[in-house]
Parts: sequence; C-alpha cells; structure tokens
Amino acid sequence: MKRVVGILVLAVVLFSLTGLAAAAEPLRVILVTDIGGLGDKGFNDGGWLGVQMAEKELGIKGNVIQSFQQTDFIPNLTTAARQADVVVALGYLMADAISEVAARFPNVKFVLVDSAAEELPNLASYEVRAGQGAYLAGIIAAAVTQTGRVGMVEPMSIPPVIAFTAGLGAGIKTWNELTGSNVELVVKDVGAFNDPARGKALALSMVGQNVDIMMSGANTGLGVFQAVKEKNEEAGITLDAVAAGARPKYFGIGVDLDQDDIYPGMMLTSALKNVPEVIFGAIKSVLDGTFKGGNHVVGIQEDATGITDLRHTRRFVPDEAMAVVEKAVELMKAGNKELEIPLAVENAEKFIQEFKVPEELYSALQ
Repeated sequence: MKRVVGILVLAVVLFSLTGLAAAAEPLRVILVTDIGGLGDKGFNDGGWLGVQMAEKELGIKGNVIQSFQQTDFIPNLTTAARQADVVVALGYLMADAISEVAARFPNVKFVLVDSAAEELPNLASYEVRAGQGAYLAGIIAAAVTQTGRVGMVEPMSIPPVIAFTAGLGAGIKTWNELTGSNVELVVKDVGAFNDPARGKALALSMVGQNVDIMMSGANTGLGVFQAVKEKNEEAGITLDAVAAGARPKYFGIGVDLDQDDIYPGMMLTSALKNVPEVIFGAIKSVLDGTFKGGNHVVGIQEDATGITDLRHTRRFVPDEAMAVVEKAVELMKAGNKELEIPLAVENAEKFIQEFKVPEELYSALQ
C-alpha cells in the first residue's frame, strides 16, 4: 500500500513539474512581412523591431517569415499559424489573407498592422493615422524648399500610402495659406515596394522638374534617398560638409521608422508610423490577457505617429514653421477633426483640394 501511495505521490509531483515546464514555455510569435521584406529601414524592419523588443522585454520567442509576392501571403500565414501562438502580419495588402487564415485557426491570435480586417475574436487589426505625421512633415517641407516644389514618390498607390501623400499635401497647403506661399506638390508612383532602382530614377526625374525635397518609403524609398545624396554630392555638398554646417541642396523625408540617420542632415525629417510600439503593445496584450479582436485606430493622441526631433536639420527650419507644427500637434492631441487625416485615401488631389486649414493655426504666426 505504501508503495502505491509513493507511486501516486511521485506521479503527482511529475505532473506538477511538467505543468510548470509547460507554463514556462515562452509565447511563440511569428512575423509575416509584406512584399517589401526586411531591409527597408522602415515598415517591415519596424515590424521585426517590435517583435525583437518583445523578445527582450517580455521573454517571447520571435521569428520572421518574409513575403516577396502577394501569392506568398496565405502559405506564409498558414505556416506561421501552425508554429506560433501569435501571428503578426504587416500591410494593407494582407487584409483578406489574414482574415481567411485567422478563421481557420481560432486558437491562434492574429495581429494585422496597417489595415482593418474581418471582425474575428482572435484577430486584432491596427490602423495608424500616419497622415498626421505626413501633415507635419508637409508644413516643414513647404517652409524649407528653395524651389517651391516638394515631391512624393509613392512606392505603391494603395490607400494607406496615398494617405501619406494626402497628409503631405495638406501640410503644404496649410503653409501656403498661412504665409501666402505657392509651394507645389509633385507626385509619382513607382508601383512596387521593393524597387529602389525605379525609385531612384523617378527621384532624379523629379530633380529635373525642380523638386528639391522628396518623401518616399519602403525599399523603393532607399533609392530615392540615394538620389538625394548623389545630387547633393554633384553640387559639392557631401555628408561631411553638411555635418560641418553646410546646407544641402536636396532633402529626403523618410516614413514609418525614424530614417533621419540614413544620410544625416540630408534627411529633413521622417513621418513616423510607430509600428514597433503598436506590435509590442499587441503582443503584451496577449500575455496579460487584455487582447481584444476587432479594429483599433491609433494616431498622434496615442503617440503612434508624428515626426522626428529634427536632430540633424533643425537649423534649416524657420521658427515660424516649428510654431505651426507645435500648434498643429496641440490641436491633433485635442481631437481636432480637421486634422485627423483619413486612415486610407483613394484620391489625394481631391482630399487636398477639399482640406480646410483650421482657423486656430493662424494664431501660431501672430
């Protein structure tokens, strides 16, 4: 009898230890990139940075699967769902695919950044009002340009990207109306997130059209910024010269991550989409039991967007422009409806034409 009791006690102890071991298993998180892939120094790299932050601070186990074409989405998401507790997907183009796969794996949590998706209890989608950051960048660009022409090289003309264009243009319009300027916005579409050569070619063509400040993003944007650097060098303005106080002839504007250090002093600012923080927060919600499916909208009020600190370029920006930016941020954080900037825009030109500059901004220049 004692032997039986001893065996039972041992079994209970082993079962308890097994349970503790299982409980100690880290949360498995797999990131599935959009077709831009890693190395863009922006959206996809920002997503992976968010997972890495969670590895370091929350003890999760992270991995990444890269997508290179849209037909990769469902296979990649399915593979991730079979191997992970949480699947994080990036990009507007991923919405249909993640909705389909999430419905097939109800015990796996799914997170989508940059688009709304199907309303499922295990799928949380996050949309960032990144157009607000682009709006602030537009004010600064309009104040800094010496040619009166600012460019937007869209990697791909899809609604979340066009929202950047709309915000940039609305910011330019604001500066024009407040100061009587006549700065123009020039827009070109590359048609691919991962084509830096085409981005560079379009940027050079913009320079030929007298554009001296250009915004872009993804791997394509890296080609745009390379063109900015090369055109400055052709004008005798090197990075060393800028560091010593010279003013660049041409500037780039980054998006998504802080890209100001790509070419310090030649990157005027970056319109932020704080993807790392959004993903970190979503993963944390799974761990602490507050995960909630459905669509979540975040903006400057939640510190999910904005611009960089201009650490390399503040000396080139007029104080008046900074005063307008500060007032605009104040209005955005107070919930000003005119400055919400839509999450997704189909027609940037129409949006800019209809955009009304808030009356409160006029006081910033008084």
